Amino acid sequence: MSTKPPEGSASSEKAHQPAHRLTDRAATALALAALCGVVLTFYYRLWLPGLVLTKRDAFRFFLPLKQYMIERLSAGELPQWFPYEAFGRPFIGIPVTGVFHPFTLLYFVFSVPDAYRISTLLSCLLGALGAFALARTLAVSYAGAVFTGLAYACSGYVVSLTENLTYLYSIALLPLFCAVLDGALARGAPWVVGAALLWASVFLNGDVQTGYYYAFVALAWALMRRPDSALKAMGRFVCVAGLAGVVAAVQLAPTAAVFADSYRTRADLFQTESLVWSTHPLRLLTVVAAPVGGHAFEWDVAHQFFGGRPPGKNPVGFWVESMYVGVAVVGLAVQGALRRRDLRGLVALGAVALILALGRYGGLYELFAHVVPLWSAFRYPERLIGIVTFVLAIFAGAGLDDLRRRDQLRWGWFGAAGFCAAVWLGLRTAGAGPAAAASFGASSDVASEVVSSAASAFLVSAGVALAMGVGTAGPLVRRLSVNTVALLVLLMVTLDLWRVNQPAYHTGPVEAARFTPGLAQAVLKHSGISGPGGFRLLTVDESEFPYPAEIDQWLDTSGRISLLLRQVLDLEHNAEFHLESVKIYLPGYSPQVKRLLDLLSDSWGYDAYARLNVRYFLGRATRFREPSLARHVVAAVSDYDIALLKNPVRPKPRAYLSLKPEAAAGEVDLRRLMTRPDFLSGEVDVVELAEGRVPDPPTEGRVELERYAPEEVRVRVRSSTAAVLILLDAFENGWQATIDQAKTVPIMRANGLARAVIVPAGEHVVTFIYATPFLKVGALASALGVLLCGVLLAASALHRGQWPRASSGVAC
Repeated sequence: MSTKPPEGSASSEKAHQPAHRLTDRAATALALAALCGVVLTFYYRLWLPGLVLTKRDAFRFFLPLKQYMIERLSAGELPQWFPYEAFGRPFIGIPVTGVFHPFTLLYFVFSVPDAYRISTLLSCLLGALGAFALARTLAVSYAGAVFTGLAYACSGYVVSLTENLTYLYSIALLPLFCAVLDGALARGAPWVVGAALLWASVFLNGDVQTGYYYAFVALAWALMRRPDSALKAMGRFVCVAGLAGVVAAVQLAPTAAVFADSYRTRADLFQTESLVWSTHPLRLLTVVAAPVGGHAFEWDVAHQFFGGRPPGKNPVGFWVESMYVGVAVVGLAVQGALRRRDLRGLVALGAVALILALGRYGGLYELFAHVVPLWSAFRYPERLIGIVTFVLAIFAGAGLDDLRRRDQLRWGWFGAAGFCAAVWLGLRTAGAGPAAAASFGASSDVASEVVSSAASAFLVSAGVALAMGVGTAGPLVRRLSVNTVALLVLLMVTLDLWRVNQPAYHTGPVEAARFTPGLAQAVLKHSGISGPGGFRLLTVDESEFPYPAEIDQWLDTSGRISLLLRQVLDLEHNAEFHLESVKIYLPGYSPQVKRLLDLLSDSWGYDAYARLNVRYFLGRATRFREPSLARHVVAAVSDYDIALLKNPVRPKPRAYLSLKPEAAAGEVDLRRLMTRPDFLSGEVDVVELAEGRVPDPPTEGRVELERYAPEEVRVRVRSSTAAVLILLDAFENGWQATIDQAKTVPIMRANGLARAVIVPAGEHVVTFIYATPFLKVGALASALGVLLCGVLLAASALHRGQWPRASSGVAC
C-alpha cells in the first residue's frame, strides 16, 4: 500500500543534502521552541511554585493516595494494601495508584503536590510534542505541526483532564505512540520496542481502559499506514501489542485478579454506571462555541441541559469541563481531511469514537458492551472524545498547509460565520430564555445564564470564522506570505483557546493541601489512637457547607468544594491523617462492597454503623443539635458549621470472638442482615460455610490485637473452646491466615464483608498476611519483557537492516 504524501506537501523539506539537513534541524528546533513556549505559557500555573491543582480528583483523591504510596516506598515497603477506605482495599491491584510508572520517581525528589503538578505539566508537554512529531511524520509542514501540537495540548479535553493524571497521561501520549508506531511499521526493532514501551506506560500509569482503546487505534493505524502488505502490518501490530502487555504485566496481572472479582463483571450492578457521563448530543455544539454556562453552577448546567445526572444519582458536573477546540480548528480539520485522502482511515476512527462517546444517546456503546470482549467492564463513554480531539488536531495541521490552496472551501468560512451569527441572533431574542427553561425543565435563572453565555460564545465563533474567511479570500490579505497567514491563524487560535480553556484547569495556594483539619486533630486527640486498626469514621453526605468569606479571595468554586471536603475528611483525605473511613472511592470494589456503598446512602441507625466499627461521624453541626446527640459532640469548627460526633452506640471492636455464629450456605444478604436486631446488637455473626458447621460460642475468651499493619494483622486469641474469630476487615483474595505461624487455616466471609477463621481451644496467635494476587508472576513477566526489549535493541544495533524497510514513499 502506498502512503506517499500529496504533491506540494512538506515532504519537499526532507532533502538529504547535509546543508538542508542542518537547516531542517534548525527549523525543527525553532518550531519546538515556539510550541513549548506557547504551551508553557498556557500552563504557567503548573510550573509556578506555591500552587496546587484543586479540582476534583487531583486534590481529593490523588494527593492522599500518592502521599500514602511515597510514605510506604520511602520506608522500603511495597504498598500492597490500602487500609483507609471501606474495610481495606488492594492498592497495587487498583491500577490508578500507578505505583510502577516512572512518574513515581518524582515523588522521591519533590513534595507530593509539586510532584503531581510536575507530572501533569510533563503530560501536557508530551501531548504537544507528540502531536508535533506525528504531524511531521505525516508530512505536515513545520507551521502545521506547531498548530497541531497547540490545538491538541490546549484543547478543552486535554486541559480539563489536568484534574486526573491517570486519564491525562494516556490521552496526551496517544500522538507520540502513533508516531512511533508508524516507525515500527516501516523500520527496525527499536521502533517496535519504543511503541511497546509507550503503550506499556499507559497501563503502568493505571489507565487500563484507554490502554485497551489503544489496541483499536493501533490496529486502525497499522492497516491505514502499512508500508506493504496487511499481513506484515498485522504482524508488527501483534509484536507491539504482545510486548507491551508483557512489559506491563506487573500491573496488568494484579489488576485482572482484582477486577475479576469486582462488581464490574456483574451487568446487573454495573450497566447503569458504565453509561454515566455519556456525551449529550447538544453538548457537541460547545466544541465550536464555548464557554456555555457563564456564572451558573456547573452541576446545575450539566444536569438541567446536558444530561449530567442519571436517574436516581446525586448531581454531578461535567466529566470534562470543556470540549472546546474552536471553529477555526474544526474548519481547518475538515479542510485537511478533504485534502489528505491518504488519512481517510482517521476520519472513520474519529467518527466511530464520536458515536461511542455519545454513550446512552448513541446506542453504539451499549452494543459494543455486548459484542466486544471486556468493553462492558469500562465506564465513562465521554472518554472517547479524546480520540475525536486527537483526529481533529491532526487534520487541522494538515488543513493549515492547505489554507490558501482551496478556493472552493474559502466560502465555507463565511457560511460558518453566517450560521453562528444566526444562532447568536436567535439566542438574543426575548423568548429564548423562557423557551429554554420550558424545553429543558431548567430554572429560569440557569436557563437565562446558559442562553446568554451561549449567545456570546456563538458571536465570538462567528467572528473567528469571518476572520478565517477574510484571511483566506480577502484581496489585501492575498499579498501576505503563506507563513504570515499561518502565523496570524496560530495567534488567533491561541488567543481563542486561552479565552475558553485556560480557566478549565484549577489551581490554588499549596497551603490548601498542607493544613491539618481541626477535626482530624480532634479525632486523634480524643481517640488517643494513631494509625489504622482501631476504629472507622464516616463523613455524612451534605449538599453544601458554609465557608468563611475570605476563601473566595484565593480559591474558585472547585477549590472551595475540595477544601471543604478536606475539612470533613471526605473521599481520600482521611488517609493522609491515617484515619480509616467506611466510605468507598477506589474503583473495582467487590459486589458485596458495592451493596454496602448503596446501603450507606440510606438512613441507617447509629447501631448499624457501630456494627461496622464506626466510632466517629463528621457532618453539619446542625445535624447533631438534638439533645440526645449534642452531648456526644466532641469538637466543632464554627466557620464551616461542621462537628465531630462520637457514635452514641459503642462500636464493635476490630477483632472479636463471635458470641453466636451462624452458618450460611450461600452469600449473605447484607441489606436483610442490617435489619436483624440480634445482628445489630453485636450478638450474631453469619459465616458463609460451604460444608461443616461453625463451633458453638465459647464460654470464656479474650482477643488482643497485637499488630496491625497494612499487609499483616496479628491477633492473640484465648478461648476455652474452639471459636470463630471475626476480623472486621475486607474479605479479599490474597489474604492468608495461619495459626501460630505454622498451620494455614481457611478464611471465611462473615457478615457479607468481613474475615472469619475458626480458632481451636487454648491460646493461639492468628496472623493474616496479604500478598497481591499474581504480583510475583506479573513482575517476572515484566522482567522478561524488559530483557526481551534489551535483546531486540542489542540485536538491532549489531545487525542493522534485518527488518524490512518501507518503500521510499512512506513518510517517517
